[in-house]
Amino acid sequence: MMTDINIKHSVNNLRKKQPSTYDINVGVIVPADNNSVVEDLQMAFKDKYNFIVYKMEKTGNTGHPENDFEYNRFINDLNKAGEYFIKNNVKYIVYGRGYGTYNESGRKNIINILKKYANEVILPTEEIIKKIDLLGINKISLILPYTEDRGVIDVKMFLEKNINIDHVFYLNENDGEKISKITGNEILNLCRQNLDKLMNSKITVIQCTALHTVGIIESLRNYCGREIISSNSVIVDYLKSVLPQL
Repeated sequence: MMTDINIKHSVNNLRKKQPSTYDINVGVIVPADNNSVVEDLQMAFKDKYNFIVYKMEKTGNTGHPENDFEYNRFINDLNKAGEYFIKNNVKYIVYGRGYGTYNESGRKNIINILKKYANEVILPTEEIIKKIDLLGINKISLILPYTEDRGVIDVKMFLEKNINIDHVFYLNENDGEKISKITGNEILNLCRQNLDKLMNSKITVIQCTALHTVGIIESLRNYCGREIISSNSVIVDYLKSVLPQL
């Protein structure tokens, strides 16, 4: 499912399209039910780059294809996204969702498919794992928007990478559209209520691209006095490392 080229978002409302500082097109794949990752990227980069948005077909809330039909539809949709990005001269693709990335084979499969269509492919789950490894940390606290039943696959993903979890906090919402409406204050309040536990961890991970986190990540770090990363903040960090900056 394709959307208009150069969609520009602020956190609360759409802005009129402005010319970008750099003539660089970044493709962003988003789920059917929210645009949070695009909105966070727009907040971080303003009008520096053109964000070319591809909205994928609706999938379930389990985090991965559950049968051959869902898997084949998912792979077909990824290729459609790549073809759309090729037409729009995209050099970097952000896979702005967690669906299909909760095991190593799934992440590699997505990267291999999308690498046919761009120079670089960015998966937030992959970047989070790399960041934790780079810091030499094997224990984290984890903030999830989901219910505990749905969050099991996130916990399992980290444990399979030998990353232990001190504490897991749930916001008890599985619907992507509703997750995208969780406010920064709600996340901050959760951190306030659990500050003593967060202080025991060297790093806290906020997992899920549907959560708006770019606008609050520095405030959270300052408040907790610890490293905090999120699905969307690691995308921003990666793009800053490969794209030209003023």
